[in-house]
Amino acid sequence: MLAQQVTRQYGEKVKFEVQDFGNSPLADRFGLDKYPALFVDDALVSRPEDFYAWGGPATGKYVPWSKPENRQRFQADLRRMLDIRLAGGTLPSLTPLKLGAVERSLPAMELSDLSGKPFRFAQLKGKPVILEFWATWCPICLETMTWLKTLDPNAASVVAVTVETERKDVDALLAKLKPRATVLPSTPALLETFDGPPAVPTLVLADAEGKIIRTFIGAPKTLHDDILAELKKLKAKG
Repeated sequence: MLAQQVTRQYGEKVKFEVQDFGNSPLADRFGLDKYPALFVDDALVSRPEDFYAWGGPATGKYVPWSKPENRQRFQADLRRMLDIRLAGGTLPSLTPLKLGAVERSLPAMELSDLSGKPFRFAQLKGKPVILEFWATWCPICLETMTWLKTLDPNAASVVAVTVETERKDVDALLAKLKPRATVLPSTPALLETFDGPPAVPTLVLADAEGKIIRTFIGAPKTLHDDILAELKKLKAKG
């Protein structure tokens, strides 16, 4: 992580800590419902919207995060804030942005599966959709993909999008895992639609009409139970 690269330069003066999203006292304290956020001590110094648009205006100071110059600026800002704090200065906390409810849907773009067959999310209309962004090097991704095979096929359609992975590794893994999913290679346009995504794995749950109900960033301990709970709600509404 870029933040960890910076903190290592300070040796024992600075301790770097990762808190799981969904299980972070600091995130709860500030009412954050997106990822990522950065704190120096108890001060919120970078908000989720600084890194990704999250359905709002793309005006964050490090947007687009994919550009090297924005990542370098983030590291320079973090060094400056750490220097201030180590010198005895106080860092004021930012106020979390409240963008309001932004309704988002699965994109209408035409994609292709691994065999080159055209694919559109619209063809899955009529049943909830679980979209997983995954990589072969991510153990939690593979655990979740294996778990998704246990779902009732009538409960949801599963789409798995490969990221940061070579095709030969994908083919080898799929031959072994045999997921119950439509597997798609990622495209820049698809990744941009989902703000990066900001972490691997990222799971997106959409209802039978393609409206995005919830996005799960990373791998909170309750991930599978949370997905089941959301599917149960959708079934009750349907």
